[in-house]
Amino acid sequence: MLVPSMRVAPDPETVTDLVKRIGDRDQAAFGHFYRCLVRTIFTQLSDSLGSTALAVSVTRAVFVEVWRLAPTSVSADLDGLAWVSDIVARRAAAQLPDSRWRYNSSQPVE
Repeated sequence: MLVPSMRVAPDPETVTDLVKRIGDRDQAAFGHFYRCLVRTIFTQLSDSLGSTALAVSVTRAVFVEVWRLAPTSVSADLDGLAWVSDIVARRAAAQLPDSRWRYNSSQPVE
């Protein structure tokens, strides 16, 4: 059976549910969240930052921040995918102070 080379990110509701579970310190939810989004986030960062090494570092920082902030960021109206997209954008922008980061906040990480 052929396995697709790229994972498709879960729909926003699923990401939101995972973020809420991560907020409760659910390690299994964090593992699933990581497996679903790591490739997409890394690819976006690599393309935008122009450096694989920098993309690895920023990707790692994004997931650490998700784990750290989820308990204080979870709310009833949370959009998990938008929340993660904002973290990615902020972390990437911090690496490129000259605004080379190409991020459109209306198009979250997919």
